[in-house]
Amino acid sequence: MLKEELRKRAISMVSIPGNFQLYIEEYSGGEAMFSWTNEEHDEDITVNLDLVGNLLRLSIDMNNKTKDSIPSKTEERKERAERFFISHYPNALNDLTFYKSKKLTYVHRFFYEQIVMGLPLDNAGCYIDIDSLGEVVEFTYKGVKPTPEIPAILIPREKLIDHALNRVDFQLMITNLYTDIHNVAEDGIHLVYDLEPYFMEYKADEMEPTLTIIHEEDEPQSCVTLESPTNTIIQKKLSNEEIIGISEQMEVIREVDMGEETGIVWREQDWEMKEEDLSMNGFFTRQTEDTVKAFISKKTGKVRSFIWFKERGGDLQLGREECYQKALDFLQMIDPDYYEYLQLIVWEEEDETRRKESFTFQLISGYDIPVQLELVMVVVNPNTGEIDHYSGPSFDVKQLSQIPAKPAISKEEAREIFSNHLDFELAWSKDYDSETESYSLVYKACDQYSRTPIRYIDAMNGSVIFTKE
Repeated sequence: MLKEELRKRAISMVSIPGNFQLYIEEYSGGEAMFSWTNEEHDEDITVNLDLVGNLLRLSIDMNNKTKDSIPSKTEERKERAERFFISHYPNALNDLTFYKSKKLTYVHRFFYEQIVMGLPLDNAGCYIDIDSLGEVVEFTYKGVKPTPEIPAILIPREKLIDHALNRVDFQLMITNLYTDIHNVAEDGIHLVYDLEPYFMEYKADEMEPTLTIIHEEDEPQSCVTLESPTNTIIQKKLSNEEIIGISEQMEVIREVDMGEETGIVWREQDWEMKEEDLSMNGFFTRQTEDTVKAFISKKTGKVRSFIWFKERGGDLQLGREECYQKALDFLQMIDPDYYEYLQLIVWEEEDETRRKESFTFQLISGYDIPVQLELVMVVVNPNTGEIDHYSGPSFDVKQLSQIPAKPAISKEEAREIFSNHLDFELAWSKDYDSETESYSLVYKACDQYSRTPIRYIDAMNGSVIFTKE
């Protein structure tokens, strides 16, 4: 289809409110994408078509979500989902089968899968979200794939369990867990045994793990514990704007509710885009060019991170050590106790071509227990001495002082708990390295009771922490 025809077809598939304007029109990768939004940019509609005009994705995000509306019954929603599906793909249910439904916050999601050996193929089929009023608000179609070859022989699960238990290790660490992701009573940091490797997957017909990741080049050479600062930064009550460096000539152009945080974007008041461009590149330019973006914690009201996309010039030529001191001064200003919980990561090879000096810190408890996936980063501009990027932890570092010095559960006990819960189940896995659409039948590790992946063993009470489905 021609671009004009694709645009007309996309418009015919949805009802576009009168106050909406087209803000993305992109043709790439064998697809056409059209997105409309309102003046506040807090509502949008997106339609993706293939170049023949078939619907690949529909997303309708409006501010009329409510838990108080009278919900339609699950069966009625399923019927609505199937009518919508068949209206776009009349023969779809010849190859795809209703597999399951899932209740999300505002919608019911219905999955139609391509089933082989009673198992759904990865990255195939479709899902449809129906809201409480019975309206389709999300549709994603991934298509029907070539039927994969079924292995003649399967490895007994008992052999896999023995093999996995012989290779798994348990590392004591602190991690931030969330009730909507893990089976924990409340959000917060926990002392746990992390599984290494936590992702266990085997080819179903041979005793061979499908994924072994060793990135020695990514390993830091060492971590340096920070010394207590010799000079004390005078603590002034600074606003978030002062900490970030926002000037009076800048204005807020967007403020977005991100759940636990608020996202705020500033830009110079007189900024104008050089030319109107509805492509994805044009969209990212409008969203990002010459901006400053920050995330503010709702709980503390403090800056959790910020980044300057607007370039700032200056005549300084600070060396790395001078920039490092600027980074330390900034961290002390953010939180005087920061240094107690930080170790500077020293990489084996530093980037000689860098324009700015970047410093990454690992978080540890007062008892040198590492915190998983929580890094602190500070980027200093050598020409200005200003902080162009800061990213802090997702929790208040003072919580680390509440972590016990020793676990109540030993590593041997954690291994025993893990062995009593470990099981494997079959699944089809897409081979993303292959040039053609191909699949392998694999065994994936799971908890034998919840049938979901085991992620940690709680180091204080021995409970199995798994990822929710």
